[in-house]
Amino acid sequence: MHRKLARAIFYAAMVVAACVLLPVSGSAPALTHSDLGPERDLSTFPFDAREKAQLRGDWWFYFGGRLTPQEAVAAAISNELDLLHVPDDWQEAETASDTNPYAHGTGTYVLNVTLPYSKGTPLAITFPRVADAYEVFWIPANDLTRANRIGGSGEMEGQIQVSLINQTYALDQIGEGYLVVQVRKELQSYGGILRTPIIADAAYLQSDAHLDRIIEGAIIGITLLVAALNLFLFVVYRKDPATLLLALVSFAFLLRSVILAGTLEMVFGPGIRPLRIRIEYADIILVAWAGYALQQALVWRRLSDLGGPLVTGVLAMLGGAIVLTAPLPFVTEQLFIIQMYCVIIFGLILRTSVRAITKRVTDAWFYTLGWFVPLLAGVNDIIVTNTYHGVYMANHAFVLFICAYSLKVSRRVTSAVSRAEVLDLERSNLQQLHQDALDTGSRDHLTGLLNRQAFDNEFSLAWREKDYSDQGISLVIFDIDHFKIVNDTYGHPAGDDVLRAVANLVQATNLRRADRVCRYGGEEFVMILPDTTCENAKVVAERMRNGIAALTTECTGNISLRVTASFGIACADPNSNLESRELLLRADEALYHAKSTGRNRSATYKQIIEEGAEASGDDFKAAS
Repeated sequence: MHRKLARAIFYAAMVVAACVLLPVSGSAPALTHSDLGPERDLSTFPFDAREKAQLRGDWWFYFGGRLTPQEAVAAAISNELDLLHVPDDWQEAETASDTNPYAHGTGTYVLNVTLPYSKGTPLAITFPRVADAYEVFWIPANDLTRANRIGGSGEMEGQIQVSLINQTYALDQIGEGYLVVQVRKELQSYGGILRTPIIADAAYLQSDAHLDRIIEGAIIGITLLVAALNLFLFVVYRKDPATLLLALVSFAFLLRSVILAGTLEMVFGPGIRPLRIRIEYADIILVAWAGYALQQALVWRRLSDLGGPLVTGVLAMLGGAIVLTAPLPFVTEQLFIIQMYCVIIFGLILRTSVRAITKRVTDAWFYTLGWFVPLLAGVNDIIVTNTYHGVYMANHAFVLFICAYSLKVSRRVTSAVSRAEVLDLERSNLQQLHQDALDTGSRDHLTGLLNRQAFDNEFSLAWREKDYSDQGISLVIFDIDHFKIVNDTYGHPAGDDVLRAVANLVQATNLRRADRVCRYGGEEFVMILPDTTCENAKVVAERMRNGIAALTTECTGNISLRVTASFGIACADPNSNLESRELLLRADEALYHAKSTGRNRSATYKQIIEEGAEASGDDFKAAS
């Protein structure tokens, strides 16, 4: 049921969007008539009250050659010119042909205007958008032979250079005259005066332009800040793809803001306009696709449904490639396809949102309603683009959109990071508890050395690895001499102090990472020395024996004790047939030999064998 509802809403949105766009997407017939004829009497217009006079309506129009201002006015007066609605595109006019499908060439506009006769309020005229290049003249009605050039933008001859948008020129004329605008069209499918020219108080237009620049700068600054914030959030917490996609949407919208503000033309010159138009169209596709992927990540917190973003992403890449490589007139003529792509994307966003709402996903209503702000602004901009009338709202709407979503996502990321920190702390505590449990099972609680169970495990592992070493393995067993006397004379607390002191000294001895020291039992300790010969093991044992002999232990009850230790050493060569248990018995036998021959000394099992052989030889000689 929920899926059927989602499909129904999706298809309904598509139908509504098509009904809204189809009437305005096609180019309106260029030669039309309106209630406002090609005359404007502005002699009593309240310019001093900061009102704007919009020159919308019919103008005299000539296409096919560049008339001089005087020729154009003479043809208009004699009613030899057609009427063309301003603002509009002349592509669909009768001047188009099979050999010139986009109606490239030069057109001349003429409008009869009567300005106030008083110069009390300095006036100016603004041309928001003219494609591709243009030049403006004023011919006073009382002297049709004189043409005053007001201004212009772009190149009317030679290599085409396009005009800048929102250009304002001083209008020093008074009384009745003719406004003549020559337009050159060669780059785009649409051409002519595409936004209504405005006459108003010069100071008011200037302050209005400054305000527009401030707003544009604020939009660019806020967008840049939001993009950087979301990129930072993605670096901090990469598990939420919404931060990266929101940063991508912000950067794409930032590019759009820079383009519409005319910044690229101001920095690189008018020659960049063709490339700027291509980037603008490609950026629209990018914003639409990134918005769809963003909605997926916002609602589901992952790009779980890769089918939609993948297919639309491939279409976006193909569309972007065409926009960047195809002839510019073809690209601008296919704007309707880009608009329909945006409508389809919105339908997919709506379908995702309805599905999320029916599944009671957290914040699904917020993310769904949030899209209606840029959606309505986008529909408005599509209508404005196709009717050449109205105010663009997408920039302002998208600023609100990305700010609200960034605030929501930042809170989500902050909450997730806080939860992650708590989980990391709990994980660290669990790891510490686990390590403590392991230490409790493998460490001697008195000395901190490995206990007997740990010795068995470590010795078994080292014994298996000895065959892969160059020098085999050595085992050193030592115990504290006369330790029972220490316990009987000074008490067990003093004995514990001695054991701890010896253990600390052993741990401070410069041993290798692979060496192991264990408390074997009572006052007895054992060292496992992998890849060590008997000679080197003897050196280690002597160094440790001397250290113990020089050690003074401060015991409980203000007692200072010094003890000695005896060491037994046994070794096994690589690949020897000796059993590990036999090596342990040999080391123990060597220890017994060291204790029986005077204590505070070290003895090797090899030394016992050699002394036994010498004793047998002496007995044989005595018997002889």
